[in-house]
Amino acid sequence: MRKVLLSALITVSAFGVMAQNPKKVDSKTSAKKTSVTSAASKKSTSKATWKTGGMISLTLAQGGSRNWAPGGERFVMATNGFLNLFANQTKGKWNWNSMMDANFGMMKTDKFGTVKNDDKLELTSKWTREVGTPSAKGINRYRLGLTTNFRTQFADGYDFDGEQNKRISSFLAPGILVVSPGLDYVEVKNFNVHFSPFAGRWILVPNRPYELGPNYGVKSSQEVKNEFGSYLSVGYSGEIMKNVSLRTRLDVYSNYMDKKPGNMDVYFTNMLYLKVNKCIGLVYSFDLQYDDDTKIFGYNKNATGTQLKSILGVGLSCKF
Repeated sequence: MRKVLLSALITVSAFGVMAQNPKKVDSKTSAKKTSVTSAASKKSTSKATWKTGGMISLTLAQGGSRNWAPGGERFVMATNGFLNLFANQTKGKWNWNSMMDANFGMMKTDKFGTVKNDDKLELTSKWTREVGTPSAKGINRYRLGLTTNFRTQFADGYDFDGEQNKRISSFLAPGILVVSPGLDYVEVKNFNVHFSPFAGRWILVPNRPYELGPNYGVKSSQEVKNEFGSYLSVGYSGEIMKNVSLRTRLDVYSNYMDKKPGNMDVYFTNMLYLKVNKCIGLVYSFDLQYDDDTKIFGYNKNATGTQLKSILGVGLSCKF
């Protein structure tokens, strides 16, 4: 954009000088200069620009009790790793934004031994084009394009509420894929709203044996459940004050093919990062989700429920 403005300024200045100069200017020379300036301007607007970065953090947390009347674990030690990467490309009116979130954590307790306390792999990609007229501030408020999101986990998950540990999830069990063509609102800096009235959603459980499928609404004889409905995603990613960054996103999906489309699936993810110095930072992660297809809760382990997870840790952190 700066190159475009500079080219336009040079062109306007050249015309101003020629208008004030009584000396006759050759028409061929003037046309040639104008043609060169126009070509340079077009070249600068079509050039793709990239912006990349991310955050990596390794945190520790410890707790314990001894002869503590309210009760509690005698010893708890947890370590968590967080990785966030993004790559954004802009070329003219086209935008391609991609992001990856990978979290994993382990916790050692006296009662259960070593178990995981965090496990997430999420990939998001947006391919959009600016549409409509810019606002009074010269900002393109709307973009039309395609948004894709995929979520799963790295390792097996277990239910420890019983005499024997029961496996309830695994890599690609489930895997949730959303493909959503729709409209994005991007006028406010670092804030994005995406909506689509016709988005596809697939719940994947392709790993064998298929005993995990019914936990997530997939029939035991199948590997995938197809859904079609509306999708709303509202997100913010930026610095809210000096050395404090926030990434938050709320996804809501309504399945038209369900008998009760009003039972919406909700996914709310947040990460707060506080920079202490160049190498040390504080990370707080909070996730909430409700999926009407996930029925592994309650007394009989066949009911839906609101899922909550939070992690707070201090450790080595680096933003780049």
